[in-house]
Amino acid sequence: MEQPTDAELLQRAGSGAQAAFAEVVHRHSGPLYAVAYRRLESAADAEEVAQDAFVLLWRKRRQVRLVGDSALPWLIVTVKHLAANRRRARIRRSIHEAEALPAPPAAFEEDGAVADLLRRAFDALPPLDAQVARLCLAEDVTYAEAAARLGLTEHAVRNRLSRARARLRRDLEGDR
Repeated sequence: MEQPTDAELLQRAGSGAQAAFAEVVHRHSGPLYAVAYRRLESAADAEEVAQDAFVLLWRKRRQVRLVGDSALPWLIVTVKHLAANRRRARIRRSIHEAEALPAPPAAFEEDGAVADLLRRAFDALPPLDAQVARLCLAEDVTYAEAAARLGLTEHAVRNRLSRARARLRRDLEGDR
């Protein structure tokens, strides 16, 4: 006996709808989780995003346009959008948290022209880059620790720190 397609399963109504939808979830949860995890690098976030995609599919099951008879392409696109939204929210949250942080570390609290120059240079950086630079340069935090604190990947921390160093170097050389 041939397996029903996703389209057929999603069209079922009544008492069989829940079991039919469970079959769609069973078929596609692995690939969806993998896509979400690659984009978010967090098991918990990947599980939530995959689950959110299935909830959306359930709500929109009558209106969803499937490619062929499979729900997988629609689900993958949905997971990619949800993951992008989650990453943007993480970044916004880390920026807001950075703005709410107490004053810079003691290394910047010294009196004098050098401390003032450093403070101005760090303040000129974009908020998230400044936070990465303060953590990695002033507080001597590892890339992994900074990534965990800010909800970024280590690669993103390295890239942001590289840009921040280049800008700090350029700004500080210009002030000589």
